[in-house]
Formats: sequence, structure tokens, C-alpha cells
Amino acid sequence: MAASGQMTQAPSTPTVPTLPIAGLGLRIVAFILDCIVVFGIVMLFFAIGFAQAALQGDDPPDWSIWLGLGVTASALFPVAPILFFFLWAWRSQSLGQMAVGLVVTTRDGYRLSVGRAFLRAVLWPFSMIPLAAGMFPILFDHERRALHDYIAGTVVRELR
Repeated sequence: MAASGQMTQAPSTPTVPTLPIAGLGLRIVAFILDCIVVFGIVMLFFAIGFAQAALQGDDPPDWSIWLGLGVTASALFPVAPILFFFLWAWRSQSLGQMAVGLVVTTRDGYRLSVGRAFLRAVLWPFSMIPLAAGMFPILFDHERRALHDYIAGTVVRELR
């Protein structure tokens, strides 16, 4: 009993049981699978953007080429963060992570909130630029956390 005469509540248990930290190999495989998915989505935009140029015949006008480049470029950068945000907010897993059995949790083992999933998705591209420098902490941190994991307070764990 607390000093005020009220009972104190026991801390709530994590929604995801304590799982082992994901190894580097599984994270790389999940990343490659995610890259394949994002590449496929961007290629869909590429096909849509350059359909106009293809319909113009052998000598398409310059505007149709610029239109295709514009549509492709406008899809290139937001596709991955938007896709990852929705997946992390919904299941705490990207498609590649679902395939290899990984889950993103808070450091305490809870599922990601919408805000934390958004923060991680916005920060993830900055870990990749330049030359994936934000990923180097994975090699040295005992929790295998990248820069975006440090800032968002997340950990990637293995589902066993």
C-alpha cells in the first residue's frame, strides 16, 4: 500500500514477450527483401510514368521523357518511408521482417506506437545516407541498434 492509503498498480507486462535481439545476418536478409519490394513498387511508377513516352512512337517529345522521370523520381523517395510506416504501425514488421521472423519493438518489448513507427520511418532514410553510415552502430552496439533505432527508441528482435 502506498503512503496515501491507495494500492499501487503492478506495472503492465509487455505485449511482446522478451525476445532475443536480431542478428546481423537476418537483418540483412530482411533488408534485401524489403529492397526488392520497394524496387518493384518504384518500377510500377516507372512503367506508368514512361507509358506516355512509349505511346509517342520512335521519337517521343522531350516533355514525355521529363514526365516519366518526374513520376519515377516523385515515387522513389517517399515509397519506402510510407510503406515502412504503415507496416511498422500495423504489425511492427516490414514485409522482409515478416518473411524472416523479425519484429521491431520498443526497448521494453512493447509494440510500436503510431508516433514511434512514424519517427522510425522518417529517420530510416537518414541512416542510409551517406553510404549507410547510420547503420554502423549495429556492428558495435550490444542491442544491434542503428541510428534510427537509437533516436526512435526501438530494437529489432527475433520471433522464435
